[in-house]
Amino acid sequence: MKEIEKETIRKLAEKALKELDEAYLRIPDTDNGKAYLFRGRERVRLMLNILKEG
Repeated sequence: MKEIEKETIRKLAEKALKELDEAYLRIPDTDNGKAYLFRGRERVRLMLNILKEG
């Protein structure tokens, strides 16, 4: 993977994680969507960690 592509993906993942974090905080605890947001947020966090290590 080219370095510029890797950097672009990393920036997109960081932005997605920020948006997921903000959405997670706004959703009430009783909403079932909070679990989906949490799982999505953790997946993006894992992808970001892999990109930073590689």
